[in-house]
Amino acid sequence: MFDIGFLELTVVGILGLLVLGPERLPKAARTVGLFIGKIRRTMSSFQDDLERQVRTDELKEKLKDPYATFLDEEENAVSKDTADESKNISRESSVNKTQDPKQ
Repeated sequence: MFDIGFLELTVVGILGLLVLGPERLPKAARTVGLFIGKIRRTMSSFQDDLERQVRTDELKEKLKDPYATFLDEEENAVSKDTADESKNISRESSVNKTQDPKQ
């Protein structure tokens, strides 16, 4: 997330030690850690809610169309290819029958 190296963390630690002192630095570090954890949990929860809402909206759109299927795009492409191949085979067989009148 942030590009912070070991040197930057060391400088921040030394400055914190100088400004806050050795008595208050551990408490301040704990408070900052808890605050960052709370922010991460809130953002994760927000992201999960957004993803859930998007999935719900997609399902609602699919349910509006009675002919819609719940197949993935790849499965739809495979089924279209299979249908196209079967149409081509049936066309070829009908063309062969019309060209060969002896059968």
